Amino acid sequence: MRQTCKKIKVDAEYRWFLGIPFGEDTPHFSTFSKNYERRFKDSDIFEKIFIEIVNQAIKYKLVDGKILYTDSTHKKANANKNKYDEEIVKVIKKRRRWLEEEINEERRNQDKKEFEYKDEYEEKHIKVSTTDKESGYYHRDNKEKGFMYLDYRTVDHKATIILDAHMTEGNVHDSNPYNERIEDIEKTFNFKIKKVALDAGYDTLEIKKNLIEKGIFGVIGYRRYGSKESRQEKNKYEYNKELNIYVEKETGEILEYKGKIDRLGYMTYTNESKTKIVRRHICEWMNEQFRENRISEEGKELYHYRKEKVERSFADSKQNHGYRYAMYRGLKKNQNYTWLICAAQNMKNISIKMEKVKGKPLTNTSIINKFIKIIKILFKIIFA
Repeated sequence: MRQTCKKIKVDAEYRWFLGIPFGEDTPHFSTFSKNYERRFKDSDIFEKIFIEIVNQAIKYKLVDGKILYTDSTHKKANANKNKYDEEIVKVIKKRRRWLEEEINEERRNQDKKEFEYKDEYEEKHIKVSTTDKESGYYHRDNKEKGFMYLDYRTVDHKATIILDAHMTEGNVHDSNPYNERIEDIEKTFNFKIKKVALDAGYDTLEIKKNLIEKGIFGVIGYRRYGSKESRQEKNKYEYNKELNIYVEKETGEILEYKGKIDRLGYMTYTNESKTKIVRRHICEWMNEQFRENRISEEGKELYHYRKEKVERSFADSKQNHGYRYAMYRGLKKNQNYTWLICAAQNMKNISIKMEKVKGKPLTNTSIINKFIKIIKILFKIIFA
């Protein structure tokens, strides 16, 4: 902000763009920083700015909300990774109540006693930064470790307009905020989403269940489960959906379900002599459906576009908007800064896309003039 205010003071282009003639004083950088810390501390003005720009993109028919791509990226917190306190946190293990009900319903159908599920607690050892307590310690395979923030971003297929950018601590799993963010996008912009593409980090039953219930065609990246030996063993059998049996491919021997299901939802299929066993999850049909989506031609094309859309959006943020490092401390401040960064990216994107549509520069068009007007209004609001 110091450098920006210095540019406004001496650069004729900045003064022209903001409508500040020479001879008139320019704002002091502390005006913004103090307003940011005090006046706008608990306001939603930055989110409203972002939503307004997205609504303009919708108006220019650059967004249809039918095909969405979501991914996350990390941003280094303004905190030393070697300065932290270790804490032991007692948390409740996440329960899938809907799955517990399905399992007990199957138990009732088999005239067996229902399982009794209850909250279980576990202790987690976490690192808490002494510099920025709201950041989270980020540690993933083949990636840099340290205190980070995560940006869960969703973009539209049509023109890569950013529809949502949700910030969390660096130790939150990719899948946790997804269903909530999809609901928020649908509610905010009144979209009817048809298709989504996600990487393997979003491969959870909760996400699959939500997408199926909404009638959304979802593609999720490939993820391996179980050991190599167990996968090879199960590949020897073919599942018959109509008869609910497994058939050994080589011998044709049948493995039937005898009503045995464990607390986790795995059903056991055995032959008559009980020498061969195959386990199948009660929600395996969801995994099979998403596997069919992924290997279909439609799914392959959709997943191919994912990296060209959402990952390119992250690259633009980091390369051109200083998004590799957090400029503020605290989750709320970083969220507000992200709204502004994404609004700026969308404005630039709208201008570029509309120029291609019209086939001529936008210098004298109403679109650019509107954006200049918006920036001037925002400038006056922030520095008032």
